[in-house]
Amino acid sequence: MSALVSRMAVFFGLAYAFTWMGWLGNAIWPSEYWLLPMNPLGPLMAAPIAILVMDGVEGLKAWGKRLITFRAPLWVYAAALLGPVVVILSSVGLAALTGARLQPLPVYGLLDFLLAIPIVLISGPGEEELTFRGYAQHEMQKQISPLATALIIGVGVAIWHAPLIIIGDMGWPMATCVVAVSVVYAWLYRMGGSVWPVVGLHFSVNYFGAEFFGSMVAEPSGQFIYRLFFLAFYLAWAGWIVWRFGPTLDGRRSRSHLAAA
Repeated sequence: MSALVSRMAVFFGLAYAFTWMGWLGNAIWPSEYWLLPMNPLGPLMAAPIAILVMDGVEGLKAWGKRLITFRAPLWVYAAALLGPVVVILSSVGLAALTGARLQPLPVYGLLDFLLAIPIVLISGPGEEELTFRGYAQHEMQKQISPLATALIIGVGVAIWHAPLIIIGDMGWPMATCVVAVSVVYAWLYRMGGSVWPVVGLHFSVNYFGAEFFGSMVAEPSGQFIYRLFFLAFYLAWAGWIVWRFGPTLDGRRSRSHLAAA
């Protein structure tokens, strides 16, 4: 357990440092050249260094092998990509029914839709899930339950978003949702055996939520209502997973299975 704590301390410490370097640097030495408020590549910069320091080249090879494992049940990919769309559209609809004012969808051409895909992918889903789930979740669940692992990582990722919380870009509903959705991420990873469905869910949330359907909710008060419903749906999804599958998040009760996962 002490080795695991050391691994995670090194990884999260580096991830925070690389991510917050512009935010903290600007606080110490104000300059327009600092990257603000967050460097989204921080976890992806931190993971290979942490793995190399703690587990050597063999650790890097094992992590790399997991990252090129794309095969997972079709239903896992479907749940990852379509589940968030259902949550987003339902949240927008319920927000409208409770008084939020909606505006028309942004007018985008086909090229806009296509260009948004790589932009969204590299601005959060890729680097976060390949590391927080593809490394931290994988290592931690060998020694503690995947559910406990998911909640710990969820809190760690919420802290990682601290600059956005402090400057007001991320309110408490979305910060809480980061913890709730961590259970969903862990479930997808356990059921699929690949980190890519997890990347897909995060991508779907950002692509259809922030860029498209979520932007239909106009004023700040409406956005707050929308995010409350969004949080409620993810809390319900996470609760159903725990009720249905238990702390292993895939129905297996024996921890002996986890080390080989």
